[in-house]
Amino acid sequence: MEKIDFVLPWVDGSDVIWQREKENYNPITSSENSSSRFRDMETLRYVLRSIEQNCPWYNKIYLITEGHYPQWLNINNEKIVLITHEELYFDKTHLPVFSSSSIEMNLANIQGLSDKFIYLNDDTIIINKIDKSRFFIDNKPVDFLSHGWIPRNNFFGNLRRMDAWVHSLNNNLECINRIFSPLDLDKNILYHSTYDIGTKISNFLLKNIYKKFIWLEHWHHPIPYLRSTLIEVHKEFEKEMMICSSNRFRKNNDLTQYIYRYWQLASENFYPYKHNDDLISNINSIKILDNMLQEINQNQNINFVCFNDDLNLSDLEFTKVKGKLNLFLEKSFPNKSSFEE
Repeated sequence: MEKIDFVLPWVDGSDVIWQREKENYNPITSSENSSSRFRDMETLRYVLRSIEQNCPWYNKIYLITEGHYPQWLNINNEKIVLITHEELYFDKTHLPVFSSSSIEMNLANIQGLSDKFIYLNDDTIIINKIDKSRFFIDNKPVDFLSHGWIPRNNFFGNLRRMDAWVHSLNNNLECINRIFSPLDLDKNILYHSTYDIGTKISNFLLKNIYKKFIWLEHWHHPIPYLRSTLIEVHKEFEKEMMICSSNRFRKNNDLTQYIYRYWQLASENFYPYKHNDDLISNINSIKILDNMLQEINQNQNINFVCFNDDLNLSDLEFTKVKGKLNLFLEKSFPNKSSFEE
């Protein structure tokens, strides 16, 4: 029987002991360690409800935590596996850690994980029933390759900003370009029928003009992976990944979990199909949330929704957004999952 697991990280930013430890390691507040980055919209229970309701074919859910977990969680449910950072990390001296990028460098070390799994964050809800073929076909992850027009470099930084996350994406590509060349990519990979004309043109430029990867489009939705790929990537880039793993907070020399995805794309180890079935917005006001909820109600083709808490969302506005979002999710998923006490 085909086994497909889910993997998601979670942190309780209100845990006083955890907060004290974070402040001890970095008492100076910055955008990379501010309390806003660790606020909890309390969406985890609805993520679990959405998986159980809309992906009934799943095998197990692996929940990565510092060691704490929600009081309502039924940890005796055999379908959920708590993975502490202590169990996860290749090098325990890197702990404690307060960076998702660091955590993601150790995913290959999850013991018992099925080869096929889906990685998602605790702010991503699966809205509709999904067949496993949305994630895997012919034993390959379903994904798309869409190259960009300009690199995320200084010019990009002037237009937006060059934070640690943007640097980490560039670091991912630097590693990938050492191993793979877009000159070797097959036409079906570059010009699949589900790609729009803009994607096909940009992919043509990738192969014939740029001749290296400078920017890859991605969406913040659940990503299918092969654990065997993660092991392969870790073996190839162990030095760079362990540097990132040792960063307790986000830094410019980080990598991200997208390095696994980039490897799958560059090595052609994926099934090409661009679905366009997700919705994501950086929620910096109650108005943005209202727009999202309206779009969900009007667009039946949306399967995944990421309710991303913007760091610029004030604490007062955050409380309003959280309350309204939880009312919507409770109405959408009124039945408790088997993971709730």
